[in-house]
Amino acid sequence: MSTALPKIDFPPLSRGPASSDASVESGNLDRPASSQFSIDISKISDHVRDFLLGELTSGRLKPGDRINEAELARRFGISRNPIREAISGLLQRGFLVSEPRRGAFMRSFTAKDVDDVFSFRICVETFAIRQAMPMMDPAARAEFTAIVDHMIEAAKAGDVGAVRHLDVLLHRRLCERSRNRQTLRAHEAIDTEMQMLMASVDLFAESLIDGASAHVPIAEAIMGGDPEKVVAALTAHIEQTWRHARAFYEELERAEAAASKTRRKRSADPGVHPIDPSEEEIP
Repeated sequence: MSTALPKIDFPPLSRGPASSDASVESGNLDRPASSQFSIDISKISDHVRDFLLGELTSGRLKPGDRINEAELARRFGISRNPIREAISGLLQRGFLVSEPRRGAFMRSFTAKDVDDVFSFRICVETFAIRQAMPMMDPAARAEFTAIVDHMIEAAKAGDVGAVRHLDVLLHRRLCERSRNRQTLRAHEAIDTEMQMLMASVDLFAESLIDGASAHVPIAEAIMGGDPEKVVAALTAHIEQTWRHARAFYEELERAEAAASKTRRKRSADPGVHPIDPSEEEIP
């Protein structure tokens, strides 16, 4: 990688300590103790929506977790009306699902969802590259080298959150550099769903450094200036992540199918008492 890098202001690589306050049934909403969520009275529902989006994409909300309106109202010191408005917007965008008389829950994903999102992502980002590369001067291309270098630094520090943030930033900047509003809108349309889908997948189970370093060929191809080489490097990177994510959700579906089969078998046998789902044997 190049040693002469432009100065770019990135968010800090480290994250603050988390509190144990929770707003979902599973109790997984940890927020930085030093920066409580601030409500702008004129845009309360927007703030609640952004807060929930952060929980959805960070993995603090898990598929199937219930959105606790009462806890959110208590947490922010507001009525339930703006909370319901925010939840309604997320329901309309497909990020949450509603169950009658039970409330709103984070949606679950399938292997088919993985295929839909990743195949569309490749179309959008490769189109963006072909538009962006002819307009990028050396300084603009060097920005991607800087992003990847920061990502590797974050990986060395063990900062998973920063690595994920910089990963998202790199792909978004590719689309922004295309200067095509429709391309950016298409990317934004799938970006949140992509982050939600990937929040449960441990991409760095083997090595955080390997995950960050996988972006080096993309940055090097961008510096080389050949759009088709960038397309090839980006496509190879996305397809690798696609395979990993698909394998995760396929295994999850197999486990859920086995658990469902066990429950049906037990319910059909009058001599067997139902057991707690957590006690079922799942291959």
